[in-house]
Amino acid sequence: MRFAAVQDDSSKIITHLLIVVVILIGCRQVMVDRHDAIPTTIALMILLPALLIAWGLSPRYYVLTAADIIIKGHLRSIRIPLKDVLRLRSIEEEELGESARVFASGGVFGYLGAYRSAEMGDYQRWCTNNEHLVLIESASNKWVISPDDSAVFVKAVNKIINEVH
Repeated sequence: MRFAAVQDDSSKIITHLLIVVVILIGCRQVMVDRHDAIPTTIALMILLPALLIAWGLSPRYYVLTAADIIIKGHLRSIRIPLKDVLRLRSIEEEELGESARVFASGGVFGYLGAYRSAEMGDYQRWCTNNEHLVLIESASNKWVISPDDSAVFVKAVNKIINEVH
């Protein structure tokens, strides 16, 4: 089964604003003297790779197979074996508490990477929105994802897990 990864409005706004800023800086880079281009060169050297990395890591969709949950990104996929899943449930954003980005993007193409909160501890977040959150827990990791129809996703995963056990 395939579940969409739809960006929420906040993520769309942040993503589009950053793209516009990079384009404006690129235009300024082309139009200024070589000696005045150092600040824009530095900005482009930081922003452009960050934008490309966030795009590459962002979920395109989520796939549920008989053996895995797959977070399908543009450049890589993350596999979570169903045999390792101890608990899976829908959650509200408030349950994450005050989360700090450890090594993560907080809105550009989604909410991606490693996070830490007092309520959840360390977890990985591979979401494109904050409305359809699903918490997946194994013995060693926690993931938060955002399949478009989270209730159907949770029900389908639990059905597969219960059939195996």
